[in-house]
Amino acid sequence: MRFLRFLVRELLLHGIIFAVVGTLVLSLLYLLSIGAPAEAYADAGRSFLLFISGNANSKTVGFTSGQIIVAGAIQTFPLAMISLAFVILIALVCSSYAVTSRYMAIHFAKKSGEKIEKVWSFIASILAAIPLFIGFWVAYVTFGNGVPLFFIALVTVVLGGLSWDATNFLKTDMISQVNQTHAIVFSTLGRNLGRFFPLPGTYSGYLFQSSLPRFIPYLAGKVPAIIGSVTIAEIAYSFPGLGSNLIDALVQTNTDLLVTSVFVLLCINAVVSFLVKTILFLIYPRVYEKAI
Repeated sequence: MRFLRFLVRELLLHGIIFAVVGTLVLSLLYLLSIGAPAEAYADAGRSFLLFISGNANSKTVGFTSGQIIVAGAIQTFPLAMISLAFVILIALVCSSYAVTSRYMAIHFAKKSGEKIEKVWSFIASILAAIPLFIGFWVAYVTFGNGVPLFFIALVTVVLGGLSWDATNFLKTDMISQVNQTHAIVFSTLGRNLGRFFPLPGTYSGYLFQSSLPRFIPYLAGKVPAIIGSVTIAEIAYSFPGLGSNLIDALVQTNTDLLVTSVFVLLCINAVVSFLVKTILFLIYPRVYEKAI
């Protein structure tokens, strides 16, 4: 029964219904903003129905249903997953170093690690404040048209502030446990600190395991921001993904293309969120029902 509730909530409500209703609302707002005539609303609705049935009219949309879906599957979805992986990796490494530096400062009066961590935090905050387009421009000047996909994802999460925010969330949660009884008892077992990564069995790994039920819901809530940043990256580099489709639709006032692209984009957002929440449900089913 619990698994059935999970599927209904995440697959049906936060998945299918979210994508459909979100597309309708955003399309309505777009049509209102451009002062579209009454028949444009009916045409957009008809185009949307044709798209979800797999019969998009390429003469009006510019692409078939399959082509738009492939654009999202080949560019947008992989870029979003790579960006999410970078957010997690950076947060794990930085939080692990921060919490072990705090441990060394408290128990051994070695504060050099904390000083280094503060410097890195300051640099990260500066990078997070730099507009994304500046980072994309620097990457373009450095690599030209051959910018590696992983590098674009890295620039997106670092300059977009996503990795900085995730690191602060996880670091704060893990550090708050340093002086708690369970962490103090674990530290007496003589385990490795896990200075640069919270491996299982290490001190930082133990604290991360305690923070995981809160970190996973946080990641789920950040998925829309990751998708939005990825879309900006696609537009900046003219990738044949959903970002390019959206900008083409706005420039050409192609309502049909806009509706179908927004729907696929929301579907990708729902899929990535579903994957993250599935991990939370499988590992901590009770926490999932309280947190989501």
